[in-house]
Amino acid sequence: MDISKYLPLESCTIDLAGKTKEEVINSLTGLLAASPNAVGTDPEEIERGLLEREKMGSTGFGKGIAIPHCKVDGMKDFALALGISTRGVAFDAMDNRSVHVFCAIVGPPEEPEMHLRLLAAASRVLGAGKSRYEMLSSSTSYALSEAFLYHAAPATALDSSKDRTFNRLLMVVVQEEEVYNDIIELFLEMGLPGAITHEGDMMGQILSGAPVFAGFLDVLGSSQLEPRTILALVPGDTLDEIITSIEEITGDLDNHRGACIIVLSPDVVRGSLETV
Repeated sequence: MDISKYLPLESCTIDLAGKTKEEVINSLTGLLAASPNAVGTDPEEIERGLLEREKMGSTGFGKGIAIPHCKVDGMKDFALALGISTRGVAFDAMDNRSVHVFCAIVGPPEEPEMHLRLLAAASRVLGAGKSRYEMLSSSTSYALSEAFLYHAAPATALDSSKDRTFNRLLMVVVQEEEVYNDIIELFLEMGLPGAITHEGDMMGQILSGAPVFAGFLDVLGSSQLEPRTILALVPGDTLDEIITSIEEITGDLDNHRGACIIVLSPDVVRGSLETV
C-alpha cells in the first residue's frame, strides 16, 4: 500500500484555517477536494459526510490528533489531507484536549477494507510521539507530507495481500495494551489477512490464588497486565520486513521486556484464517 498516491502536496497545510470543528472540517474539505483522486466529487458531499460522521462520535482520539473520515458515493479512489492547527481546535476529543494535528480520509463506500487500512496507518503514525513532533515542527507543507510518509513507510512497503502463499506462522505475544493496539493497527495497515488474537494470564496471576506460592510472586512477576497473542500466517520472504515494522513500535526486542516474537514453520496448512 503506497499512501503517497493518496496524499498529494496540495492536500497538506501547516496553517489549517478554522476556530471551530465546523470551520476546520470546511478547510479539510477544501484540501481533500484539491486531490486528483477527488476530481468530479462535489465538495459539499465530502463536507456533509465528514460532519455526519462527527455526529456518530468525535474522531478526535486524544493526544492532540483527529482523523475525520467518511465514505462518499461516486468517488473512484481515496483522498487524504493533512493539516496543522497551531492554536488548536476544540474538537470534542476523548481527552478533552485541543486538536492540533488533523488527517482526513475520504473514499468510495465499495472499499471498506482499504478504508480501514488507511485509518490504521493514520492512527499509527499520528499516535507516535516522534512523528507527531516532527509534523508539528514542519515549516512547510512539503516537510509535513514527508514527515507523515516517512513514518508510514515501514508498513506501507509491505502488502502481503499480493502474495497468497503463506508458509510461516507468526506469533506475537504482547503485555502492554498500547503496544498491542499499535501492532494490531500495523497488521491491518499491512493487509495481513486473518490475524487473530488470544488473551491469556500471567503465571503469577494464576498462582496468586494458591497460598503456598504467595511469597514467590515477586519473583514470578506481580504485573496485572493481560498478555495477548497475535497469530497470523505470513509469507516467509516478508518476515524480516514484518519484524522490523513491529520493532518500530516495540523497540529492539532483544532489549525489551513484555513482548516476544515466535515464528513457526507449519508442516501443513489447509484453509484460511481470513474472515468469511
